[in-house]
Amino acid sequence: MRILPCLLLCCCALTLPVQAQQNLEIIELQHRSLEEVLPVLRPLLERGATLSGIHQQLFLRASARNREEIRRVLATLDVPARRLLIRVTTELSEDMRRQGGQISGSLGNDRARVVVGNGARDGNQVTARVYDSHSAGSGASTQMVRTEDGGRAFIQVGVSVPVPLRQIVQTPNGATIVSNTMEYRDIGKGFYAEPRVSGDRVRVNISQQSDTPGRYGVGNAQIQHLATSVSGRLGEWMQLGGTSYSSSGGGNGSFSISTDERRENRGIWLMVEELP
Repeated sequence: MRILPCLLLCCCALTLPVQAQQNLEIIELQHRSLEEVLPVLRPLLERGATLSGIHQQLFLRASARNREEIRRVLATLDVPARRLLIRVTTELSEDMRRQGGQISGSLGNDRARVVVGNGARDGNQVTARVYDSHSAGSGASTQMVRTEDGGRAFIQVGVSVPVPLRQIVQTPNGATIVSNTMEYRDIGKGFYAEPRVSGDRVRVNISQQSDTPGRYGVGNAQIQHLATSVSGRLGEWMQLGGTSYSSSGGGNGSFSISTDERRENRGIWLMVEELP
């Protein structure tokens, strides 16, 4: 009957030194948040150790050896975030060409006369006109915003344009009510970006828009939206995407001919630079 108490006493004597080694240490975070460091540190805890935190303080209960390992890893995590500058450039090039020709005039006398095109109905003269016009243009717009590694950045500039709206309501007694109103909608250029840096490389989740008022009256707009994820080196341009548009047409009449061609190309580029 005396063996059992002796065994219990021996077990307690073996566990007491281990528990005594797991002391509590409070660590003050300097640069990073608890949400950033806890998921990385918790898998490093030894059996029986605990790690929690509140505000900017960590509460670590572990052996001296495990606490030293946690502090060593934390030293690589709790550092100032790298400051970044994000640039997004939209390039646009347009090329338009118009060609054609027409004949006009009149020939004849008082008894008979032939009128060609829009020529005068008196006199004897025929003229031919040939035209060839070409116009080309290019431009670029750049937006930039500062943020930190792992942060989120958003920038947008634009205008509010009026959009006419017509509402037609049929009443229960059969009458029709028509109301015209004006609604304003925002059209602008901007982007949302979330960069993450590793060494000299960066990965960016980005959504970009470039809306401009259209050329065909009130309420018309040219819209360009893009959402993607790209990676590359810091300080180098990365192409996000682009669009290409072309059209051609023409007309033939009895005394005229014409052709029209138009080409438009857009490109979107991104660069992330590290600030000192």
